[in-house]
Amino acid sequence: MIRHTPDAMTAPFLIVFVCTGNRFRSPLAAELFRRATGGVPVDVASVGTLDLGALPALPEAVEQAARLGIDLSTHRARSMQSLQAADLVVGFERIHVVTAVVEGGASRERAFTLTELVHYLDLFHPPADADSLERARLAIALANGARPPNQLLSAVGEISDPLGKSRRAQRQIAEQLQLLTDRLAMALFRPQGESDA
Repeated sequence: MIRHTPDAMTAPFLIVFVCTGNRFRSPLAAELFRRATGGVPVDVASVGTLDLGALPALPEAVEQAARLGIDLSTHRARSMQSLQAADLVVGFERIHVVTAVVEGGASRERAFTLTELVHYLDLFHPPADADSLERARLAIALANGARPPNQLLSAVGEISDPLGKSRRAQRQIAEQLQLLTDRLAMALFRPQGESDA
């Protein structure tokens, strides 16, 4: 688990995960990320690009989440509203990011697919002496700067919609989300070389 220093307790960092229906990928990723950033002042939310009403998470999502120690039984889908205040917007497919920017007003400099963002964050190590929130904001700026010029999204892979896929494919997607959200949490909030202890 990531830990923070007292000077990191200034203002919360808002991250919003965006998928299509807010019934599998984004709620699971949000809860996994929340768990990985325990103790850091982070507000985590999830939304969908479609307005489906307050539907529960897909049964398959609840099943895969439980396997990973996450409870999605009380989750209800939420549609995307204004994302202007978000420090970071994370989608799973390029269309999620484009919709977040065009329709949600997210800053294009702070909107990425999950795989793209983790890829770019692996290239940089922001200063260890910065507090956790300052470090995260710097890391996002560095990731944005690494994108090809005049291009919102790079050609880094997407995480496909698990709806209608086999149980094995859904399990693989859930495990991929766990791996990538853990890597994202560490890249944003934990200085290089800091241990979990």
